[in-house]
Amino acid sequence: MIELNRRAFLGAGGAVAAAAFLAACKPQSSGAPAGTPDIRWWDHYSALQKFHDTWAADQSKKLGANITHTYNDASKSAQALQLANQSKQLPDIYSNTLGLPLSALVQEKWLSEITMPQESQDRLPKGSFTEGVTNLDGKLYGLPLFSFRQYSTATWFNKDIAAKAGIDAGSPPLTYDEFRAACKKVKDLNGGFAAMTLALGDPGRMRDQMDDMAQAGGFAGYQGLKFATGEYAYHDDAYVNGIEFWKELNDSGYILPGSSNFTVANARTRWASGAAAFFPDGPWCAGGVRNVAANFVPMLENGPLLKAEKGSEVTVYRGAPGAQFFVAGNSKDPALASKLLESFTTPEYQKGLAAGMDQPPIDLDVVDKADVIDPYKKVVSYFKKTVYRAPQAVVRNPEISVAQSLSKPVSPLLGDIIQGYLGGDITDLKGALKTLSDNFSADREQAIKGATAKGAKVSLDDYAFPDWKPGTDYVYA
Repeated sequence: MIELNRRAFLGAGGAVAAAAFLAACKPQSSGAPAGTPDIRWWDHYSALQKFHDTWAADQSKKLGANITHTYNDASKSAQALQLANQSKQLPDIYSNTLGLPLSALVQEKWLSEITMPQESQDRLPKGSFTEGVTNLDGKLYGLPLFSFRQYSTATWFNKDIAAKAGIDAGSPPLTYDEFRAACKKVKDLNGGFAAMTLALGDPGRMRDQMDDMAQAGGFAGYQGLKFATGEYAYHDDAYVNGIEFWKELNDSGYILPGSSNFTVANARTRWASGAAAFFPDGPWCAGGVRNVAANFVPMLENGPLLKAEKGSEVTVYRGAPGAQFFVAGNSKDPALASKLLESFTTPEYQKGLAAGMDQPPIDLDVVDKADVIDPYKKVVSYFKKTVYRAPQAVVRNPEISVAQSLSKPVSPLLGDIIQGYLGGDITDLKGALKTLSDNFSADREQAIKGATAKGAKVSLDDYAFPDWKPGTDYVYA
């Protein structure tokens, strides 16, 4: 049984507030004829809100259904989904914010199979669907939409404030030292704005961004797991240095006061109001800003993910395209919900996806032809040059999915440790990270033991890729 963290999803407002949210998300009357089926669609893509609202309306007419689209802030989405699952009120389709492996979601009946003709699947580029990632036992459970060549920690900044501070927008800071110096220039202006802001109130985003920074700082793995050896090493110097860097920025007064409580949406909105110069964020920053502060779009500019020091190469690694959308296990009409997801594979949707300036579509070449701003094209160009395909145990050996389904929650996670260290509650950073590595290692060992007891042919060796080479897309033997 997968143990979901009840305290976590009730912490932001409590069960009463979450229940009120669920009530507000129930389908509203659309004036459609009696008997018209209802399809509820939730996602957390802030940059795609308007596009998805319009798409829902269009598909309602085409599919003869009342399709309602609801946007949830990324930091609250998993909480809402967990409560909805408990009360058997999951939306018919929803975006993947749960942080659980596909096998666990299938086992716990969170998902229904997506029934989609092969010709529709073939609209997406070859390699879009992967056993263990989007498919299990040959069945499709998760729809991929976005390119794996992306990261969440580009150096977005306000061109106006940068100019006032004497920072050349054409030569943004590239290293920790250069960024530190740029922040000092902004602070020395005493202009009523901070040097930067972060979504420190969202431990999930802090985890994602520190995983990026660790890779740029030389960590040869992803999410604490070293590619070559398969060992967990969150206590590696690359993680320590990245977190210490944020701690220094915070202690120096460069981070906007209140950032410790900011969700991603809070931080981006405050930044777009002119409250800070820099905001590390993903490609979706452009579309998200356009939705909440369109007048700020001309001020947008960015640089790549920061590297720890000069001379080092920024290389980022990601696995196969992930499952972005699911059909709920409790959906009353999974076939109709699948038809809605099928519409996402059409050229019309893909074009709108790129124009939304959220995560880049699977085919990155679409971006150059889409109606997007130059800074968005620029950030995608960084991805093309520096993001590579990572090896994954579950892709090489799909039976690893059995072990994944037996994994148990580990707490505190990386984002929680970052929050605790910057806030002063954690003083021994390396010790906390070593404990995190040990906890993940212990959980994996028990999961493998349980999987082998079920007859799965898995071992720790499945996680080691000694033939992995940096700066290349991994190719399975």
